[in-house]
Amino acid sequence: MLFPYLKPEIPKPEQWVHHLQVSYQARYFSNFGPLAQKLEEDVSKNYLVEGYAGVLCSSNTSGLLAALNAIDVYGKKVILPDFTFAATPQAIFAAGATPVICDIDERVWELDPESVEKALHAHTDVAAIIHVRPFGLVRDISATRELSVKYQIPLIVDAAAGLGRTDSDATFGSDTGEIEVFSMHATKVFAIGEGGFVAAPEPMVGPIKRALNFGFDRDRTYGDGFNGKIDEFRCAIGLTTLDLIDDWIDVRTRHADFYETFFSRFNTLTRPVEPGNTPWAQYPVLFDRDVDNSMIGVFADKGIEIKKYYWPGVKRAYTGRRPIDAMPIPVSESLQNRFACFPVYSDFTPELGSMLKQRLEGALEVVLGS
Repeated sequence: MLFPYLKPEIPKPEQWVHHLQVSYQARYFSNFGPLAQKLEEDVSKNYLVEGYAGVLCSSNTSGLLAALNAIDVYGKKVILPDFTFAATPQAIFAAGATPVICDIDERVWELDPESVEKALHAHTDVAAIIHVRPFGLVRDISATRELSVKYQIPLIVDAAAGLGRTDSDATFGSDTGEIEVFSMHATKVFAIGEGGFVAAPEPMVGPIKRALNFGFDRDRTYGDGFNGKIDEFRCAIGLTTLDLIDDWIDVRTRHADFYETFFSRFNTLTRPVEPGNTPWAQYPVLFDRDVDNSMIGVFADKGIEIKKYYWPGVKRAYTGRRPIDAMPIPVSESLQNRFACFPVYSDFTPELGSMLKQRLEGALEVVLGS
């Protein structure tokens, strides 16, 4: 495949292995070790507002679960959008809560405030709201924040692919006090292999860390928790990634701008609006019909691998035995089959763009002409 969907960018060992000297000298390789502490501090300084602090974890899923445990949603309900990845409902299940699926806004593909408010009236035992930033798009979430404040319900933001430039004014956190959770998986732009990062108001950091460490208190009693810690080796990769990510995102932004210009010629295709400080893990396009295997095959024949996200939605995708409540979700049901995500690269060049443009034109001539 000339244009595979993913070309993960992770620093080479010779770029990060030197960081491990301090870990070897201390004989400290996990359990919130010295590199984990440094990476937490550096990521927090670059991405978080004053009054917030970061906690590293083993994955975005473990970060969501730790946040839910810290809030204590056990036996209660948690609102989330139908349009999200499996990690979001799975974290809710693991925390002992019941998901309440809500619809998304047709324009921005994120939680619809009207659907959330109806859910809050229908379910009086909601303990948290999870707002998902689809495709890593970093937009204004003030409407969801306002509902969180109005109903005094904690807000968690699942921003798995959302870590962007370090020199942007679009930092994470607010006076509302939401908790924001990120992935550092190999498929993301800030990639270390497996890992995650939780951004939280400083008073919440202790409870989140306890949840990630089996729920232990100082006297060795323990509440709800699990092993969600991260090792020093991945933190060494993260420290180098932090030095490189701005340059990568500069290139990826140019690649996304290429798509924006190219797809704007087609009035039946919808592009992301107001993307914000997005690192561009992928570029989503909404078609006016279902993205089926035939369409995927047309692009594959032109050497372009595309993927469907987040398909199917939670209501259709989950086949387990846990209970799920759902509000009407007509928008999610209408849109979820129509998204195609196109690859975005950290080594994009004008020459690559010329080749990609020709192949995209060939594929769309078949797809839109059929």
